[in-house]
Amino acid sequence: MSSRHRVLKKYFETEMWVNSRKLPLNHFVQETIANMMEAFLKTLKETGESPKTIEIKIKKLGKPKDVDAHTYP
Repeated sequence: MSSRHRVLKKYFETEMWVNSRKLPLNHFVQETIANMMEAFLKTLKETGESPKTIEIKIKKLGKPKDVDAHTYP
């Protein structure tokens, strides 16, 4: 490795799939996504200990649904 390159630490393996296609993510984007999700989970009461894996699935609805923002789900 050239002296011009910085050595970066990798803390996460992060993948993003859209419509069954894996998107190429560079080191910075992988670490940013993982750190954002980990920080978000720390704010949730039910999370407990630090997660070893985080899986997120998002499906766009064909048309919007009306929901009460104060009920779950």
